[in-house]
Amino acid sequence: MKNKFNVFLLSFAHLTHDIYTSFLAPVLPLLIQKLGLNVTEASILDVIRRIPALFNPYLGLLISRKDLRIFTILSPSITAIFMSLIGIAPNYIILLILIFLAGISAQIFHIATPGIVKEVTPKMGFGMSMFMVGGELARTIAPLIATAAVSIWGLEGLLKTVFFAFFASAFLWWKLKDIKGDFKPKTKQKADFKIFMEYKNFFLTISAFMFFQSFAKIFFAFYLPLFLTHIGESLTKANISLSFFQFFAILGTFLAGNIGDKFGYKKTLIFSTLIAIVSMPLFIYFHLIYLPLILLGLSLFSTGPVMLSIIHHHENSTALNGVYMMLAFLIPAFVTFSIGVLSDMIGLEKVGVVSFIFLIISIIFAFKIKG
Repeated sequence: MKNKFNVFLLSFAHLTHDIYTSFLAPVLPLLIQKLGLNVTEASILDVIRRIPALFNPYLGLLISRKDLRIFTILSPSITAIFMSLIGIAPNYIILLILIFLAGISAQIFHIATPGIVKEVTPKMGFGMSMFMVGGELARTIAPLIATAAVSIWGLEGLLKTVFFAFFASAFLWWKLKDIKGDFKPKTKQKADFKIFMEYKNFFLTISAFMFFQSFAKIFFAFYLPLFLTHIGESLTKANISLSFFQFFAILGTFLAGNIGDKFGYKKTLIFSTLIAIVSMPLFIYFHLIYLPLILLGLSLFSTGPVMLSIIHHHENSTALNGVYMMLAFLIPAFVTFSIGVLSDMIGLEKVGVVSFIFLIISIIFAFKIKG
């Protein structure tokens, strides 16, 4: 059934799920202090969370044979359990295991749910934008929830937030079970290798774009609290700044799909990248905070719904989305680790300069993407 309420419902599912996956960045300084980690070791945490993306093409094929609603309903609770336990992890190995298991659940959710969005949305760009808005809203709320939980109960208090996910899964089951529609692909899905070879040029181009853009995106989305605490700001102010940045990422995510529907997805990618290129020096070189965070939030995260809209305009979209999601998780994982290593070598501020240079390079590939 194609209506906006169902799209909002799936956006709520995304919100609930990603609140928990977004706990890592705001509590990272505390985990570093508790377990005695360096920045490279801390960066590996996000890499481990993304490693299950290696299996995305296969997960996409397996998921496409089942009712997609099952995975959308259960994943928020499963992810929440593992991410809420990171505060009580006694050592680095246990922490890695918990984050890896949460990563598997997260991959399943992000493969299955866009397929439902495709079935229920009146317009593709609107649907994918609203779905992504849920994720960006989660990354706005999560630092505030994590900060409040830690302030009241300590790092171990993250576990007390898990009950909201149980309620959300129950609510999703109640609402999604009666939605009418075919939530299995209507065409036989091709294997990941065939999909990649058929869309080889497309995937190589978007991989290059995502790689060079990801340095700037991850610098702000993952390392912003760490950067601000390193230069003397409090953890509370750092996490509020992260929420501020993510709030405008919500607006950018919402606007991008609708703008793409009207003016074209390629033009939207180019325009948003240009805004980010103009904005980033204000933060890196002039050390302004709030103005560049507004512009960067609006621009850097606008690419997600645009890419999803392009993907789901094709046949074999579930398997195609599996390959895309694999890239969308693995490329940032590699970049996150690279930033961590570079930060230990040259410092986060210089890594910001490198990220800006790579952002400029990304515009070349934005012009080459077909959409």
